[in-house]
Amino acid sequence: MTATLNTLLVIAITLVSGILDARGFLHAGRAWPQGSIDVREVALSLAFFGGGISLYVIAVRFMQNLGVGSAALQTAVWFIVTAVALAVFDGSIAQWTRTQQVVGALLAIGLGWLVVTTAGRGEGG
Repeated sequence: MTATLNTLLVIAITLVSGILDARGFLHAGRAWPQGSIDVREVALSLAFFGGGISLYVIAVRFMQNLGVGSAALQTAVWFIVTAVALAVFDGSIAQWTRTQQVVGALLAIGLGWLVVTTAGRGEGG
């Protein structure tokens, strides 16, 4: 499999994984309205988390194909996607200051640079 195809798969699968996990976090935050458990919200949270982590495990395989063996880098990619997706879903990203938005973008770019520059070196594997 080519590096380009692996990269596209990592991006696509990680995006979907992060989006599903973000939805899981959103529903988890709604699981205890007025201190009582909302079983529907708990079930939705667990379902989204189940889908998200399943896809994350698949994404790791393609990250390893690219030589990204560091669990820290693998997780960081997922974390950025999940955090941004959650901020979009709950609407808080619209309330970020311009500085916060720039820092968030720089973090994503920096993380992408780390993944690309460590690929093929088998770091942390």
